[in-house]
Amino acid sequence: RNDQQRSEMIRRFEEEVKQDEEVSRKEERELINNNGGAAMKPKFQCVVRVVPQQFDGHKCLTNLKVGDVVNVLQEGVGPDNKYNLCSIERLADSSTAAEEKHNISVGWFPCSCLEKIEQTASKNNTSTAKSG
Repeated sequence: RNDQQRSEMIRRFEEEVKQDEEVSRKEERELINNNGGAAMKPKFQCVVRVVPQQFDGHKCLTNLKVGDVVNVLQEGVGPDNKYNLCSIERLADSSTAAEEKHNISVGWFPCSCLEKIEQTASKNNTSTAKSG
């Protein structure tokens, strides 16, 4: 009976996580689609300077590499406001050179792992400043 109770607890927990993931995906779709994508207007861009090893939650922006440029949509989100809500446009896996399709991925990324790209008056001369 104890094993049965444990199995039931695990099943309920997995169900709750799955529901939370579905809510998050729905929120992402609404963010992308509402107001003609107005909510997707970036405040600024950042370069990924570090990719955390243990970073795989369903609200997280994953599969990034050092050097990737992300759009910051919202600052100070998540636990202790230590994350930015970011987006990145990626080439869809099934795309060919003739037909480029892009997917937009949205999720949290730690502020401490990003470096803000400062826009200067000259587009050819960009400087960077630490985002924190």
